[in-house]
Amino acid sequence: MKEIKLNQRRYKGFTLVEMLVVITIIAILVTITVPFVFRAMVKSKVATARTDMINLKGAIQSYHNDYSRFPTARGAPSNLYGGDLTFHLPFGRIHADGGAQHVGNWPPSSPVPMVTPINFAAYGDHVTPGNHVVIAILMAADFEENQNHRRNPKKTAYLSPKTADDEFSPGVYTGLIMGKYTGDLVFRDPFGNPYVISVDLNEDGYVADMFYLQESVSNGASIGLESNVNGEYVLRGSVMIWSPGPDRQMNAATGALDKENIDNILGWR
Repeated sequence: MKEIKLNQRRYKGFTLVEMLVVITIIAILVTITVPFVFRAMVKSKVATARTDMINLKGAIQSYHNDYSRFPTARGAPSNLYGGDLTFHLPFGRIHADGGAQHVGNWPPSSPVPMVTPINFAAYGDHVTPGNHVVIAILMAADFEENQNHRRNPKKTAYLSPKTADDEFSPGVYTGLIMGKYTGDLVFRDPFGNPYVISVDLNEDGYVADMFYLQESVSNGASIGLESNVNGEYVLRGSVMIWSPGPDRQMNAATGALDKENIDNILGWR
C-alpha cells in the first residue's frame, strides 16, 4: 500500500504588531467618522425642532382664527412694555442682588441655559408663564388654565405633538393616566429645551420676545427683526417661537449671532 503523507499547515495568530496596526486603523476611522455622525444627528434634531415650530405656529394661528384671541390664560397680562406676552423664558425676574431666579419647568439638573441674566427691570417684575399654558389649550387638554376646557370650549385639538416619556425628553410629557394629566404638558425640543413662545397680545401686527427685543442681543444682527420707536427689536407678525438649541444656552449680553446664541433655533428664519 502506498503511504500518503498529508502536510499539515501550521496556523498562527496575529502578532502584537499586527494587532496594534489594526487597532490604530480602527481608531483613525472612528475619529474621522464620529464627528460626521454627531453633526448629522444634530442637524436632524434641528430640522425636527423647526418642524415643531411650524406646526406650533400654525396651531396658534388656527386657534386665533377660531376664537379671535391667542391661547393664553384668561386675563393674561403682558410681560412687555410693547403689550406682548412671552412664554417659557427660563429666567423671569432679577433679584435685588442681581442674581437670576430659575423659573418654570427647566430641568434643574441640566446645565443653566442662560449665561447672563436678562435685564427685566425695564419690563416690570413679571415671571414668564410656562409654555404648558399654550399647549394645554391647543391640545384641548383639561389642564390648569384650560380646566373644564374654558379656553377651548369647542375642544378642538389644534396640536398633536409627540408624547414625551418624562419631563426631560423631547415632545410633551402628558403623564396621562385614566384621563388625568399628571405630566407638566411642557413642549420641549429634541435637545430638551422648552420652546419659547411669544404672541402679539396687543394685536398691533408686531410681536416682541423678551429675549430678542433687547438691543444687546439683536442690534446689528440680521435675524429678520425690526427696531421700533422704543428701540426694541420686534418681528412683523403675530407669533415668535425659538429655543436655545444644541448647547442649551443663551446670553443676553452678546449678539444674536455670537457665542452662546449662534446655535439658537429661530422659528421665523
